[in-house]
Amino acid sequence: MAKSQQQSRLRRLLVVESARIMADEGVVDFRVAKEKAARRLGAGGDAQQDWPSNAEIEEELQSRLQLFHGQVHEAELRQLREQAAQAMQWLAEFRPRLTGPVLTGTATRHAPVTLHLFVDAPESVIFFLMDQKVAYEEVWQRLHYGDAPARDYPCLKLNFAGADLRLVLFDLDEDRRSPASPVDGRPLRRATLAQLQKLLVESVPNPV
Repeated sequence: MAKSQQQSRLRRLLVVESARIMADEGVVDFRVAKEKAARRLGAGGDAQQDWPSNAEIEEELQSRLQLFHGQVHEAELRQLREQAAQAMQWLAEFRPRLTGPVLTGTATRHAPVTLHLFVDAPESVIFFLMDQKVAYEEVWQRLHYGDAPARDYPCLKLNFAGADLRLVLFDLDEDRRSPASPVDGRPLRRATLAQLQKLLVESVPNPV
């Protein structure tokens, strides 16, 4: 087999295995899934520039979820979106926007609900959580805007209404420009509570 054919075959195997890992094992990070897939396929030493893109894996992931998980995935996704709506109502004063796999539809039951909040100071959210007696963990989220240098944003991890939340904290005026998606580099989709509620209404199964 020619080298180019071998590379193409390996790339396809990495796509399928990475998507399987994300769907079946709860891995939510594309890079982690690719590295895990490469080790299992014995491709750990191959040039990473030949590895599949995140967009290729997400497309395969969507197909796999529909084909192998069907109604179970639909039910889990709906539950996550309903939990996201509850969290957005709870955090309404911070103008929350839903983003990530729960919005795009590739989330499994293991996925966190990612919300972007817009605040005058990160401390306002921390004081809110302290007042509500909600435990949280402080981390950082690195985000990109086109060709500009990456920027780290404060991020709070917590549990609310049975869901794992990731709250990424932006300045008040940063709702006008969305950071780049880790999937395709385009501006990340964000949804308001009203848009999420509309999505929930539209996705109600038709009675048999």
